[in-house]
Amino acid sequence: MPISRRMFSQGAGAAMLLKCSLASAYASASGSLTAEQIVQRIMQKMDSDGIKWPTNFPWRPTDGFKYGAPATPVTGIAFTFQATFDVLKKAVQAKKNFVITHERMFWDHIDDVGTLQHDKQFEVAGSLETDPVFIAKRRFCEQNNLVVWRFHDHQHMLKPDPIMQGLITRLDWQNYIVPVQGQMIPIAFEIPPAPLKDVARHVARSLDSPSMRVIGDPNLPVKRVGLGAHKLVEILKPLQTCDVVLMSEAQDCDAFPYLRDGISLGLPHPKGLIAINHERFEEWGEQDAPAWLGPLVPEVPVDFISSGDPYWVLPEKSV
Repeated sequence: MPISRRMFSQGAGAAMLLKCSLASAYASASGSLTAEQIVQRIMQKMDSDGIKWPTNFPWRPTDGFKYGAPATPVTGIAFTFQATFDVLKKAVQAKKNFVITHERMFWDHIDDVGTLQHDKQFEVAGSLETDPVFIAKRRFCEQNNLVVWRFHDHQHMLKPDPIMQGLITRLDWQNYIVPVQGQMIPIAFEIPPAPLKDVARHVARSLDSPSMRVIGDPNLPVKRVGLGAHKLVEILKPLQTCDVVLMSEAQDCDAFPYLRDGISLGLPHPKGLIAINHERFEEWGEQDAPAWLGPLVPEVPVDFISSGDPYWVLPEKSV
């Protein structure tokens, strides 16, 4: 008899329930911590710090289990910025079967591979359920008994925000912070005056970001540096008050041409932009995550695995 999609889904669901039950029984018998118990400790810690879980965000929340049975006994924990396939392989090699990722497991903002309808006004509705990359990544997780949990929205609520704290520490700009209001990232930096090219070089070296891009006069005097991300509307205010803005996840279609037009017009602002990729901007906060989580779960080892810079660039002389 041919198997329908519904019958297949029901069978897969039953298999997952059986796997969860067996994992829970094994964890109870062995005294091992489960992934779910570790998450509960994280929630309890955050609750004691005044952060409710779940928080009622004005957007659809991202945090939660993305793959695997929550009742799985944990052999070790790997914190990462993004659970790429390379990170998953390194976690298996390190005998860490519980991966805590800040960013997406399956590429969509909420890992909705079935509809791909996040930001649906910009995207063509579709599905990755039969995509070979999705299938291979999921199969690897299944074969290696991996559990993947996303910790994004609530992690940013920690005080101080560990992602921003990691960036600031890496730049060694702790003593230059200036609070600002009405901006997505409520700080700027008053650094010792330097030309834009030297500030950009410092950022590139500090954040290990060879793929960084810069707009503006290389000799532009820079003293005040703003922060921003994503798109033009989120960096307009710092562009009008700072000499340069350090921006993550910049969109070529809005922020870059705005800067070019403003500079060409000879207006006082905007002056300059330093654009780095998402990983290099935020990953440094994940490096410190094991020190935060370790005391909560002394029963299991906790480590950090870098997802690395996703880009490589041609040497300047070869272009």
